Amino acid sequence: DKLDMVAIPDFAFGAMENLGCVTYRETALLVDPASASQVEIKRVAEVVGHEIAHMWFGDLVTMEWWEGIWLNEAFATFMEVLCTDHFRPSWKMWLGFGVDRDAAMQIDGLHSTRPIEYEVISPDDTRGMFDLLTYEKGGSVLRMLEQYLSPDVFRDGIRVYLRRHSYANTVTTDLWDALEEVSGEPVREMMNTWILQGGHPLVTLANGELTQQPFAYGPSTGESAIGQSWLVPVMTRSLDAAEVTRHLVKTEPVAVSENPPVVVNAGGSGVYRTRYGSTELASISARLGDLDELERATLVADTWAATLAGHTEWPDFVSLLKGLGVREEPNLWTIGALGFDLASRVLTGSARETLAGQAREIFTPLFDHYGFDPVEGESELAPQVRATALSVLGTLGGREDVRTEAVRRFEANDLHGDTARAVLRVVARQDRPGDYATFLERYAAAGTPQEEVRYLYSLGEFDDEATALDAARRCFDEFRNQDGPIVLGLMTMNAHTGPAVWRYITSRWDEALEKFPPSTQVRLALGVNTFISDAPFAEEVAAFHLSHPLAGDQRGVEQQIERMRVGLRFAEALRRHF
Repeated sequence: DKLDMVAIPDFAFGAMENLGCVTYRETALLVDPASASQVEIKRVAEVVGHEIAHMWFGDLVTMEWWEGIWLNEAFATFMEVLCTDHFRPSWKMWLGFGVDRDAAMQIDGLHSTRPIEYEVISPDDTRGMFDLLTYEKGGSVLRMLEQYLSPDVFRDGIRVYLRRHSYANTVTTDLWDALEEVSGEPVREMMNTWILQGGHPLVTLANGELTQQPFAYGPSTGESAIGQSWLVPVMTRSLDAAEVTRHLVKTEPVAVSENPPVVVNAGGSGVYRTRYGSTELASISARLGDLDELERATLVADTWAATLAGHTEWPDFVSLLKGLGVREEPNLWTIGALGFDLASRVLTGSARETLAGQAREIFTPLFDHYGFDPVEGESELAPQVRATALSVLGTLGGREDVRTEAVRRFEANDLHGDTARAVLRVVARQDRPGDYATFLERYAAAGTPQEEVRYLYSLGEFDDEATALDAARRCFDEFRNQDGPIVLGLMTMNAHTGPAVWRYITSRWDEALEKFPPSTQVRLALGVNTFISDAPFAEEVAAFHLSHPLAGDQRGVEQQIERMRVGLRFAEALRRHF
């Protein structure tokens, strides 16, 4: 009859769905709308929606054993987006979820990925399941299925499942059977190919046919968890028509009868990468404006994935970004900024200046349009585009006017919630005397949980090694245990000081494993994948982590190591263009 929600000051998890009393980190529940960014407010709505969804998936109906826990979390992830999108459509939640899905697919394209559902024998087996593959990939697979069956049919199947299994235990196939019963589609057969093997397909449209093959970021050097084939629910549409055609792509080619140009992954809900033949790609590229927002974002994400995998060259990725113009679509620029950030870790001297020029060419029109300050009547997505452009131009882009204004606002303590993190990043990168002390002072005096973590998580942006090592020490000796591993992981991602911070962490490795909660320890290796400018050091890092396994989530560490090796290959290919 009641549902209490309680914030806990030092809490290892984001939240926990205890029946009748849900517990949260402070940042996931407590928020001041007057000072918080739109992203921070949205995060609270998402987490609260996620935990309330667990009252049905998890509490009313409970999985029989741990291997089914993924479905609890994936369904709650799906529902947090669906429900928030319903009451706040201006946030365009499914558009933002596309970035979350892509983060999961970046892991899922590695040979060290895992199936969504796997056998659980010991407690250690459970710790590694609370990751992007469970939440974001699992939720994305459910979204893909919902769109393929239709939302009404999917909802009817969920009703059958919940009524049939209320106050009881289930296995995953119980849900597939309920959905198959109401839809008449081979749901169990289809979904088993998505949850019982790792990876995802690359779907190609060429010469009027759809084909599939496994997607991977590189060749396997040993065993691979990536599957070989899927039953792929593909949606296509002609850019000259509104109707969407459904296809179930198996191992044989499937003919596409729509008039070109045809977009694959229409609506952008598919959990697969797309590739077009040269003719098809040219026709799509000429009409980017006729794609919907998520289709455009998916095209950019898939192009970036192909660039990392060595299937596409850096100039092609940059050319696509340049062709987008000024669009109020945060996904596009988040992915673009990610690509430039990784490239900036590799290049130095004149090559880096050339890269900075490319960044300015793409992000300056955005910043000139949006500026530093919000405009009355602007959409709720505009602040995210503004913050991304500000961050890129104030760091890699080298715009002195942006840096000067960021410093002025910082010194006046006049930070707007939506751009605060970007301003702090720009300020920290300048390593001005006294700024680090000010960050610590404002962290300690913060009036809201969001303000506190803005300063705390920005400590890793300082490029001075002594400053970075002092912050690393504080993660062990002063900051709360819930925060220490996160800050340390973020600090290892700094291109200048990350290696020094990593060596500091390893010097206190045993202490870290004793001090920090097991569920957070994998974050200590968060930045390993960014060590791509120095191959010998990268191998030193890999050797350490392979000889010092984490009991809770060694697979997560191995995934970061494989991502690092993908990055090293990307770095080698990138240098050829500068």
